[in-house]
Amino acid sequence: MLNFMGPKPIKKVRAIIYDVKDGQPYFLILRRVLNWRGWEFLKETMEPGETTLQTLKRGIKEETKLKKFKILKKFNYRENWQAMGKNFSIICLYVVRADMGQKISLKQDITEHNKYAWVDKKTVLKKLTWPKTRKFFKDLKFDYSKN
Repeated sequence: MLNFMGPKPIKKVRAIIYDVKDGQPYFLILRRVLNWRGWEFLKETMEPGETTLQTLKRGIKEETKLKKFKILKKFNYRENWQAMGKNFSIICLYVVRADMGQKISLKQDITEHNKYAWVDKKTVLKKLTWPKTRKFFKDLKFDYSKN
């Protein structure tokens, strides 16, 4: 367990974005290049006064440029870590369905991600960089085929 004495954690929201093709779910993962290298689900830092839902919508638009998506479920989920002398906390996770045929753009003022992929669950579990995220995704009870 991390000791969160000191500065308040920087709050973040995570999204598992998926689509279904031929009866099988495919998940959007992003290859991070800012501050560390590896694969992750979309996550966005909350701005002052924002709700988690506002943060989610802004994050999807800013980080992927996806225009059409449907927010299906919110999970109360916490993941805490420390990096660069700061505390961070993911305070919830949303499951979002989007059409994987949409154009995705990772272009931002500051490049956070340089690649993306739509992959099956097995590949997600192989590629995700952080063990806590991998375990949560593996254990998540959500029927992607019914939504």
